[in-house]
Amino acid sequence: MLSLEGKQLGNYDVIRRIRVGGMGAVYEGRQRSAFGRRVAIKVILGDYATDQDMRRRFMREARTVARLHHPNILPLIEFGEERGVLFLVMPFIDGGTLTSYLRRSLPDLAEVTALYQQILDAVEYAHDEDLIHRDIKSSNVLLEMRRGKVPHLYLADFGLVRPSKSISGRGRRRSGASWPGDPTQAGKPIPLDQVPGTPHYMAPEQTRGIITTLTDIYALGVLLYQVLTGELPYDDPDDVHVIEMQLYNPIPSPCDRDASIPIELGEVVRKAMAKDPVQRFQNVAELREAFLKATSGPRIEIFTDSDEQPGEHIDQFLAPDLDEERRQISADLHSQATLPNTGRSPRPFPREATASQELKREVAGAPHQGMTLDAEIAQPQPIIMQERRARTTGDIRPSMARTQQHRVTEEPTDFKVMRPGKIKRRRKQKRVALPLIIISMFLTALALLLLIVPRVFGFNLFGGSSVATVYVTAESKTLQNTYVLTASPLVQTADPTTHRLPARQLKYTVKGNSTVKATGTKTSNPTQATGTLIFSNSSFLPVNLGVVTLTRNGMTIRTTQPVQLEGQRSNKPATAVVPALVTTPGDAGNLGAHVLDGNYNATGVSVTNPSPFTGGSNGQTIHTIQQSDVDSVKTDLIPRLRQQLEQQFQKNLSSGEVLGTQPHYDVGITPEQPVGTATNQVKIDVTITGDTLAYNKDLATHIAAQLLTTEAQHSLGANYTLHDQVSQVGTTSVKAGQNNALYLNIQVHGQWIYNFSQSQIASWPTNLKGSTSTTALAYLNQQPGVARVELRLPFNSDHFPSETDQIKIIIISTSQ
Repeated sequence: MLSLEGKQLGNYDVIRRIRVGGMGAVYEGRQRSAFGRRVAIKVILGDYATDQDMRRRFMREARTVARLHHPNILPLIEFGEERGVLFLVMPFIDGGTLTSYLRRSLPDLAEVTALYQQILDAVEYAHDEDLIHRDIKSSNVLLEMRRGKVPHLYLADFGLVRPSKSISGRGRRRSGASWPGDPTQAGKPIPLDQVPGTPHYMAPEQTRGIITTLTDIYALGVLLYQVLTGELPYDDPDDVHVIEMQLYNPIPSPCDRDASIPIELGEVVRKAMAKDPVQRFQNVAELREAFLKATSGPRIEIFTDSDEQPGEHIDQFLAPDLDEERRQISADLHSQATLPNTGRSPRPFPREATASQELKREVAGAPHQGMTLDAEIAQPQPIIMQERRARTTGDIRPSMARTQQHRVTEEPTDFKVMRPGKIKRRRKQKRVALPLIIISMFLTALALLLLIVPRVFGFNLFGGSSVATVYVTAESKTLQNTYVLTASPLVQTADPTTHRLPARQLKYTVKGNSTVKATGTKTSNPTQATGTLIFSNSSFLPVNLGVVTLTRNGMTIRTTQPVQLEGQRSNKPATAVVPALVTTPGDAGNLGAHVLDGNYNATGVSVTNPSPFTGGSNGQTIHTIQQSDVDSVKTDLIPRLRQQLEQQFQKNLSSGEVLGTQPHYDVGITPEQPVGTATNQVKIDVTITGDTLAYNKDLATHIAAQLLTTEAQHSLGANYTLHDQVSQVGTTSVKAGQNNALYLNIQVHGQWIYNFSQSQIASWPTNLKGSTSTTALAYLNQQPGVARVELRLPFNSDHFPSETDQIKIIIISTSQ
């Protein structure tokens, strides 16, 4: 498989592989022209890279994503080709996929609502653009984590997208148009193991070659089941079995897995996953409406007095307004049923939801099973109060029926649920004894006396304090700003006025080697054995034998040059040493020494081979070094060396220092022998040099805090002082700049509280003495730095004392 780490594709440096699939892979990269911005690079792998159908599909995905502009769809940065490699470039989303997010923890109902609506918005936008995604699943949903907020979602991978020319406006069908491929008609059968898409999210009709926007609706239902339960509705290691389950198994409900999930929400899942496409939600808008209604369902309670027996007559006081009251109750119920659920409870409250369903059945009764809730309310009913879930939001809103209940307190009435559709009420009997009336009149007169006498004679009857206390809360203001600082090795000393601070360049090199087997092979040709012949002439006449050929043991030996011998001199034979070879290749030609000794002819010439003939060999297979052998070290050795470099960087950081950006790595690979050399194994040396900048994070935060403090002094004035200290908001954003510098974006905030001067506080009692509370509040609220005022006047007095020493001022400094 082609490895791209450390290489360049167009304007991008490939850093590491993130994900690999059957046909493609995704790499992390850096964009050179955007200060090393992190990007995700998608490429086609192996033989698919040259497959024309795959290349057309890849380019179709690029064209599709390029035209989509939605905050919840992963955008396209660039599409290109480099040395035959097609690649897509998209933003790098470091929060992982929805699959991994659900493995960590299940979201609560409020978070489910926020996450799922983002997915619905993305799919609805694609449908509005006449596109069917066809591969909606949790691994194609990317998350961008936000501190203290619900993650931002991106829908990705439009590789299986199909056009839908019959979709218009908000995912609804055009008038007179039909879905592409009638869902009610059988399509062309496809082998189950060749169905395009992901089996766990695949609609039943998709296996018959029918692709519509309703297949996306089905996948959205599967995804909602997964977000609620953390599991898939149909799951099996065998993909073909999963498709069979989609076709034939009953539709599961998430409520069966988790009893805390509201029944209404389970019904949304089941309708979205209906086997028959006609029975599903027909567009995303319908699915969203049902989903939001299910996540904000009402709770209904009946208030009744079970200790009293109902009377036998109707309260005539309520009779004229009864019909109007019923209509108001019905309107109030429906208005509150659509209130959104914004709470963060781990799950809605199943007991309440179940009670609501049981209540509807109980009120309706057997003779009225088909009656709607509106029809039930139109019948004479008990007083009903509708409220939002108190444990979710704490906001309890009584309906108009509760208001009507308070209107008739002059004539109390008990209510009791009898049989469906009927309510009997009776008045409580008033039995007020005469002694109780006399005691009540006496207590009323005494209370008036206690309130009037102290005010007339100017004394405190109960001995309470005569001091008036004024609580003044000082005004506080929060400032927040983002500052861009430059960290550079050229800067020696931090300077807040120029927003600069020093940076330190770190550069280290590590080396390693690995010995791998040579995987190349080739077959060698057979070789001829060679040796040396010595010819001797014992006659007095010279002899010219030319090229001599000898035969021994079935082998033919021939000299490689002519043989010429002089005549014998001084009784010593003349000799000639001549090279020779065995004409037949192979190891059979490796003759031993003296095998060829003997007389050559009758002229007195003899021949001998004092040394054996060697070098003859048969053809054989030998190993050679290939480039793939050299590249194989990247899989194992390079990651380990890079890890050593990263440890080296961390080890050499000073106190408070952090790495500004990911190090830049230069990789050198040198085989001990060149490619093509015949050998069984080869030693490969690898050298990696890492280069990056480090800066002092504490110093950078301190400079940003100084800048915000200076800004506060200019904008707020000297009367405001810092509460606690300036702190950083979020994390520091770092970008590589020109001339080997780092640009740091640091957001800081602080709170400043107003300080009242002693002279200002001392003047207040003089201006307050003898004034009324209304006048005092108006005066104090006009004073600079006052956020809130609370008055505590002497008992039974609405005026301040006339003496300043009886007025106490207390300053409250609170942080927001």
